[in-house]
Order: sequence, then C-alpha cells, then structure tokens
Amino acid sequence: MRKAIIALAVLAALGTAAYWGVRRVVPGEAAWNRHTGVLLVAGTGTSFVPAWRWQPEWSSKIVGEVASVARGGARVTVAVNVSFPTGRHALAPGADPAGGLTTAIANAVRGQIEALSPRCLAGIGLANCPDAPEGALGRTVAERLHVAPEMVSAQIRLDPAELAAVRVSVLRELVGRPSRRVLLVGWDGADWEILEPLVRKRMMPNLARLMAEGSWGGLASITPLLSPLIWTSMATGVGPEEHGILDFVEVDPGSGAKVPITGRQRRVPALWNLASAAGLSVIVSGWWASWPAEPVNGVLISDRLFFLLSDAVAEGPPGTVVFPPAREPEFRTLAERAERETDEKVVRALLPVGAEAYRKAIEARRGMQDPIDGFRRIMVGTRTYFGAALQAAESTNPPADLTMVYAIGTDEIGHLLAPYLPPPLAGADPAFSQTAAIGVERYFSVVDRWLGRLLETCPERECAVLLVSDHGFKWGADRPREFSGTAAATAALWHRPTGVFVLAGKGVARLGKVAEAPSVYDVAPTVAALLGLPPGTGWRGKPLPGCPVPALQPVDWLAAVPPDSYRPVAPTAMASPEYVKQLKALGYMETGEGTGQGEQATEGELNNLGLVHVAAKRYAEAEKAFRGAIERNPSYASPHYNLRRLYFETGRYDEADAELWRAVDLKLRDSAGAVDRAASDYEAHGSPDRAAALLAEATRRFPGDARLTVHRLAVLVGIGRCAEATGEGREAANRFPSDARVQAFFGLSAACAGDTATAKRALQRSLELNPNQPEIRQALEALSDGD
Repeated sequence: MRKAIIALAVLAALGTAAYWGVRRVVPGEAAWNRHTGVLLVAGTGTSFVPAWRWQPEWSSKIVGEVASVARGGARVTVAVNVSFPTGRHALAPGADPAGGLTTAIANAVRGQIEALSPRCLAGIGLANCPDAPEGALGRTVAERLHVAPEMVSAQIRLDPAELAAVRVSVLRELVGRPSRRVLLVGWDGADWEILEPLVRKRMMPNLARLMAEGSWGGLASITPLLSPLIWTSMATGVGPEEHGILDFVEVDPGSGAKVPITGRQRRVPALWNLASAAGLSVIVSGWWASWPAEPVNGVLISDRLFFLLSDAVAEGPPGTVVFPPAREPEFRTLAERAERETDEKVVRALLPVGAEAYRKAIEARRGMQDPIDGFRRIMVGTRTYFGAALQAAESTNPPADLTMVYAIGTDEIGHLLAPYLPPPLAGADPAFSQTAAIGVERYFSVVDRWLGRLLETCPERECAVLLVSDHGFKWGADRPREFSGTAAATAALWHRPTGVFVLAGKGVARLGKVAEAPSVYDVAPTVAALLGLPPGTGWRGKPLPGCPVPALQPVDWLAAVPPDSYRPVAPTAMASPEYVKQLKALGYMETGEGTGQGEQATEGELNNLGLVHVAAKRYAEAEKAFRGAIERNPSYASPHYNLRRLYFETGRYDEADAELWRAVDLKLRDSAGAVDRAASDYEAHGSPDRAAALLAEATRRFPGDARLTVHRLAVLVGIGRCAEATGEGREAANRFPSDARVQAFFGLSAACAGDTATAKRALQRSLELNPNQPEIRQALEALSDGD
C-alpha cells in the first residue's frame, strides 16, 4: 500500500513538473523561439510549447527596421510591418521577433534599396519609376516570409537633410539647362480698358511689340480680388486656402501685433524656390509677401525695400530685406536715391500741378489720401523695384534663368486718380480732372519704358516674356460712385475680375488676341513649362495659350522643397500704423478692421478665407470662417455682408437680410450700393417682392440716395403695384427735382397707374433734365399717340 502511495506521489510530481514546463498559447497570441528563430501564431485551438524554449508574444504583428545605403550614398531606414497569420514562421534567431524579422529580411531589403534609382527614392512623383518602391519592398518581404503581400507594409525613411539632398539632386539632373530664360513682369491691376487705348496712341510701344509678337488677352482672377492672395497664387500655383496668404496684415507670433503680411504665412514653395532648388538662377524684385528675404540661387529683393504704403525705405532689420544680405546696402542706397530724386521736377513733369499745390501736398504728407503726394510715392516705388531688378540683372553673369518683377503702382494709380477722370465723381475737383488724365497716361508711359529696359536685359530672341496682372480695374463708366477708401473698404469694388496677360518671345506661339480668358492659376504652370521645370501635383492651372507643352510629369514640389529648406529665421516684425492708415485710404481695409490683438489669424484673413470657401461652395467652412472673423472683431462689417451672400445662395433669405442690415449698421463700405445689389439678387432670383421690401427699408435709411428710390419704383411697377409706385414717385420727384431718373420713373409709375397727364409732365421734365434718353422719349411719344 505504501509503495502505491509513493508511486502516485511521483506521478503527481511528474505531472506538476510537466505542467510548469510547457507554455500555453491561446488563439490570437504568439510565441517566439529565440534559438531557432521560429514565430508560432496560435490558431483556433490552444497550443502548448516547452516553456524553456519559447517566450510569449502578445501580438502577431511584428515590426522590423533595416538600415541600408541607397545608390548615391544616401542612408536609408526601411521599417517593415508584418501581420503574421496562424502557423509557424521561420525568421532568424534573435532575442525577440523584431530582431529575428530584421535579420531574416535584411539582405533582400538591402539588395532592393541598393538597386533603387535615386529618382524613385526621392518620392516626389517623378516618372520612370516602374513601381512604387515601398509596394515593391512589401512584396519582396512577403515572398521571403511566405505570407500574403497584403500582410506586409514597408516604409522608406531618409534623414530629412539627406532626403532633401536626394530630391534636389534628382531635380537638377532631370531639369538640366533651360532652353530659354524667362522674364515675368507683374503689373498690379492692369486692365485692357486703359492699356489698349494707350497702345493705339503709341504711348506704350514695348507692350505693343509684345502683343504683336505673341499671344495676349484677358486673365480670369479669383475671389476675393485682393493682391497679396492672387500674386501668391500666381507664384505658387495653388489657392489662398492652400498657400496661406489671406490678407494684407497678419499677427506677428513674437509680439502679437498686427503687422504687414510676410512670407512667413506662405505654406508652399514659390517659383523662385523651385527654380533655385533645380539649380536655376533667379532675380526677384518686389513680389508681394516676400519679406523676410528667402535664400535663393541669385538675388531676392523683398517687398520691404520700399514700402509704398508706409513711405519707408528698407523697413526691416538689416540683413532681412535682400538676399544675399551682403548686397542689401547697395539696394538700400538705390531706394534712398529713388526717393531723393523723385522730387518736384519729376512729379510735376508727369502730373502737371502748380508749384504751390505740390508744396502743400508734400508738406501735409497725406500719402494715398492725396493725389499729389500719392503720385510721388507711386513713382518712388516704381523706380525702386524696376531699378533694383535692372541693377541685379546687369550685375548677374551669366544672366539669370528667371527674373520676376512686380509693380504695385499700376493698381494704386487707379485708386488714386481714376475718380478724377472725366466725368469726375461727385466730390472730385473738376479742375483736376484733366490733370489726372494726363498723369495716368504719362505714368503708364513710364512703366512701358521700364518694360523696355527690362527687355534689353532679356530680349525676346533669348527669353520668353510673360506680363500679367492679378485683376482688372474699372476706369470707365462702371466706376463705383464712391472714392476708393473714403470711408471704408471700397478698393475691391474698383477691381474688375479679369486682368491681362501677354506671352511672347523665344519658343512662344504667335496666336494674337485670345478670345477666352485663361486663369491666374495658369501663370505658375506657364513659367515652369518655359523653364523646363515639372509642374506641381495639385496645381490648379495649365500653361497659357502659346506656351510650349510641358516635357515632364508633375512632381510633389512641397515634398521636394519643404518650407524649412528656404524659410529664414523670422525676426519680429514691427507694427506699421502708417501702412494700415494707407490701406484704409486706398479702401483695402474697413475703419474698424485691424484693431484686434494677439489672435492666430486676423479677422481679415478669416473673412477672406470665408470668401474663398463660398466661391468653392464649401458653405459650412465659409460660415465658420465668417463667424470667426466676427468673434475676432465684432465691429467688422464685411463678414456680416459676406454671410448675407452665403445665406442668399443657400436659400436662408430672412437670415440673409438680417446680416445685411447688421453690416449696414456697422458702416459697411458703400452700404447703399450693397443693399441695391442685394435687391438685384432677389430680382434675378425671381423674388421681386423681397426686393421691394428690401428697397423700402433702404429708402428709409438712405433718403438722399436717388438710385435706391429709382430701383424701388422700377420694382413696384414691374410687379403691378402701380398706385403705390405713383405715390412714392410723387414724393420722390419733389425730393429730387433735378434728377432725370427719378422724374422718369415717376412718370412711368403714373403711366402704369393710368394717370396719363401726370405721366407726360414727369417724362417731359426728365427729358428737359437729360435729353439723351431714347427710351423715355419713346414712352412719352407712345402716351401722346394714345391721346
């Protein structure tokens, strides 16, 4: 009996030892044998393995990393992620599965990396890569491990500096030397309405020559019609919401103050960055939002060399205004000389004003609020940036592959002098009208002479020349009724949505005038194609008519030239009250705008972002942006008006009207005109009763605006409310006895109501005030024939 008990005890002990000497692996878990390099992944049933040879792993997903060296010497790390299925998998002996996986696949991965072309390794979308490198690596590893390809993913990682070097090397190999140089000239706000008559008068011979030699026409712009946004889109190929330049001002991250817009806000590379990365040489002069000066393969003169809006030379810490910094003193000297030599003799030769008027204007220093001092500033800026471009070109040997020159004066001259052109707007001095007309013509003649000097440095036999504007300008009968900026942000009302382009020179087709207007987004693809650069993935445009077809497939320029590769260390920017004051004088900012402090985005940036979203019909994003602008600055009228547009487009009409009146209460720019346009929107939408109601409130709020009264009378007649129109028309005729339009619509209202005698008297009075009204004359004759 005692022997039986001992035997049972021994068996129990052996069973216990056996139990503790095995490891239980449940479904979904894994075990690793460090000696043999086998990974066991348990299936549907529980598995038991010897505990002394296997260690537990709580997941069958294993990550290994293989260090390698690619062709050309770039150090590469390949991270491989494998989700092992049920079963036993032979890797390589190691302390853990990650080590075993790394050892097992190292030779296969390294062999593929060493054979990989740097062009494919660059990862910027270049052609001639037979397969996506990471996908090919995943299949190679799957084959080595005998698992399905979908169980494996691979990621190639390079040191950022080495990756940038690889990408630049590949781009330079790909691009080579361009077959032509490129001159890109920007005339802000240039419009064929002013240019074509001057060309016909032979006042702009250099522009005329380019038009005769190449292709030209209108250039469709984008919303909103504001220069920093559009010129940056032309330089980057993408929209404002992508490149990040959304206003004239930004918040300085160091001080929290509102400061003039800088290149720090730009999130994507510009043409000068792309060309420099590809080994091409560049000259850039005065482009919007180009301060602090970025390192380029050449010379970059930022928009702070002469700040027209603040009348300041080199407004920025030394070494930040020009690249290379060693050349900044010579360009500062150039700007100082331009300011010094743009004196009374120069200004009065172009803008024929009296000596006393000139003296008073210069002493008052009202800048863009005064046509004489404003003209002087425009001339200084024009000479500074064209002169800087010429000085850079004349000192560059061999000549630069890409030259970009921008002139703001071609827009500011319109805001300054167009209100005075015949017939002058109300409030404009009629005696100054002819002087303003002469000043405009002579200014554009000066700009054309600068164009001619640039063409001497880059003649058409060697260069392709592209001249563009960001938007047009209303010089004629469609001018707004208010001065630009007299009370609020009215500048954009003077802008026409179609600018100009002229493309001529080496390799450009001579198509003459192009009927359909291409887009401002086509500028970057055109310059890239002319230089032999690949276009960018995500660019919105295509080469302009007459441009050669691009030879290369698109690349991811943001990956190839990330901001950190060109963005200088940003100094704190100083607030510029004079800059903001002049923006308001020109009508680019409202009275209450720009007063907030310390936000990540200004109210203006959010408002403009909302407009970009509305144009793309992204209404939820637009509403969020407009509400954000209002939160930043509750006294800012523009986002309320823009909400009116959003709500109108989405059928929320009561909310639209409420936002319109909030905007008016906050002193919206051209409030009466805004209400008038809103009423027209209702008419076009087939809602004349809403238009009539809106105009009823408008005539109460703006009793002195005859335009609103005439509009309401026309709407009432159109919907058959003739008696009501006659009553209001009689009262309006007494209030505006010398307004031909009011008298005419009073007469038409009376005719509609059947009061022929009253109608005839009112129509006759209207024709006495303005005989040149054929429709009113016909109406009067029709009434007389009916007697």
